[in-house]
Amino acid sequence: MQSVWARRLKETFAILTVGDGIIEVIFPTEHSLLWEFGPARVRKVARFFAENPNLMRLLGAAQVAFGIWLAKRQYHGR
Repeated sequence: MQSVWARRLKETFAILTVGDGIIEVIFPTEHSLLWEFGPARVRKVARFFAENPNLMRLLGAAQVAFGIWLAKRQYHGR
């Protein structure tokens, strides 16, 4: 059986994943531009998603689903 701390870390990751996904769905452009920093490749990716908000929303929705799946595994599938 996993330690309580391992389960808490997994649940924390699921919570962060769901929250980030919700922000991506609601504010795709703003969220993308917030991460426009660093090397040119990273800035280019951030700008691409800022210019394609519906794609960012799709990724955000997938991220929410993934986070919920992770949390569900914590409770039903050990």
